[in-house]
Amino acid sequence: MNYIVRGKYVLTDSTEEEDGILKEAAVCIQGNEIVEIDDYKLLKNKYPDYEVVGNGKQLLMPGLIDAHSHGSGLTHLQRGLSYDFLENCLIDWAYGIQIDHKLNSKLCALRHLRKGSTTIHHNDLGNVLAADAVENAENKIIGYNETGIRIIYSQGFRNKNILAYDDKEFYKTLPTELQKVVKDLVFFDKEASVDEYFDFFDYIYTNFNDKENAKVILGPSWIHGSTEELLNRTKKKADELGKLPIHIHTLQTPHQKAYGLKKHGKSLLKYLDDLNLVDENLVCGHAVFVTDEDIKLLAEKNASVTHHPSCNFAVRNGISPVVPMLNNGVNVALGIDNKGINDDEDIFMEMRMIYYLHRVAGFNLAETPVLDEFDILNMATVNAARVCGLEGEVGKLKPGMKADMILVDLDEILNQPWSAPEVNIAKFLITRGKGDHVNTVIVDGDLIVQDHEFVNIDVNAIYEEVRAEAEKGLSSEQKEYADKLAKIKPYYHDWYDGWVEDLDFEPYYMMNSKE
Repeated sequence: MNYIVRGKYVLTDSTEEEDGILKEAAVCIQGNEIVEIDDYKLLKNKYPDYEVVGNGKQLLMPGLIDAHSHGSGLTHLQRGLSYDFLENCLIDWAYGIQIDHKLNSKLCALRHLRKGSTTIHHNDLGNVLAADAVENAENKIIGYNETGIRIIYSQGFRNKNILAYDDKEFYKTLPTELQKVVKDLVFFDKEASVDEYFDFFDYIYTNFNDKENAKVILGPSWIHGSTEELLNRTKKKADELGKLPIHIHTLQTPHQKAYGLKKHGKSLLKYLDDLNLVDENLVCGHAVFVTDEDIKLLAEKNASVTHHPSCNFAVRNGISPVVPMLNNGVNVALGIDNKGINDDEDIFMEMRMIYYLHRVAGFNLAETPVLDEFDILNMATVNAARVCGLEGEVGKLKPGMKADMILVDLDEILNQPWSAPEVNIAKFLITRGKGDHVNTVIVDGDLIVQDHEFVNIDVNAIYEEVRAEAEKGLSSEQKEYADKLAKIKPYYHDWYDGWVEDLDFEPYYMMNSKE
């Protein structure tokens, strides 16, 4: 299908700032590609048979990108779980209600699409060593494909420290009955597991990469959860496949920072650099507890970071030093991590969270830097496209790029009751826009949402399926295992006691003072 998509404003490229905003313009789509951008009337006259999308009163902009998600679909809270320090969550989340994988991916995609995200990076936390791992991954990707969203898939994997940081030593602190419960998490063939992981990856990559709207990248879960062999083979595989992105959680919590110093005598990022993994392909999830030296290393090696502020608050990580990262030239992308401030995958609210969260990097009235609306839009478009391996394909509205875009209704943003005309539309979008204002969603040239309704998806039917699945509750086997795991928690707390007291917590941002 060919379209002319019109807007009162057209945000073509956030890196061009106000020069990237056109008025009374339109985008011409042929198939799945943008072929021309010009004045609406000129394009309408040039392509009279093309269907016109948009009422001329809206903002047309690139589809937004969630660059770090775990595909929760039904959120943690909806599954009956709460948030705590990440280390506690790794035990508590064993009680989470489970639903069919394909159905869950559909739900996750719908939530993203209706709020303006046209691309999602799903870093899968499923067990790659399970007998049904391949089938589960296939169903997840197929579920996304059936909604039309653009999906970036990476398989998370840990082959050490699954139970706790320095897990073999922690295991020794447990009583015999609890050692029996978790023995298989600690003692297994690490080398064989790496072979299984890459057999799994090769199959998924061969069968799904660059098919439909899917791309497959690499995603070992944690630096501290990966043996050197796993990390080295990940780098080798990325290079073999043409500089594939490697997405890995990095220094998310203070205990992870402490582990790196205790185990390696250095930052986990520096340890990763010693293995030659820090380069333009590396994407560090969270990066909350990085040092000045780490930030300089990321910038020097042209590596990237994904930033998910609501999640960092939910699991009590803190605030990532995004302003120093950007000031040093680090590529920072936005991720919702399934824990947005409204628990609804609203990427507009996550952009606003970033915009306001990082406004107090200092108190000098003349010199304190601050992020502007275009910095934020970059994180959700061009910067995010890069970390997903889609640089030059999505994230901008330019001829030759994929036709991923959204139309945002402006009446409530601008006209209720009035807004100063001299303020640029991007600032209004970041400070007043919401996912509920997204009127139309186009992915790969296909009209997915129009006038706030899905075109070819029965949302209510999917919701009914989700309810039926969720109401089955926990299986007896899952509850029994979760109950046993919960008994480990006191030992867990004793194990980590004292780890972070000697760390340097001089803040990047000045907030307040006890004295």
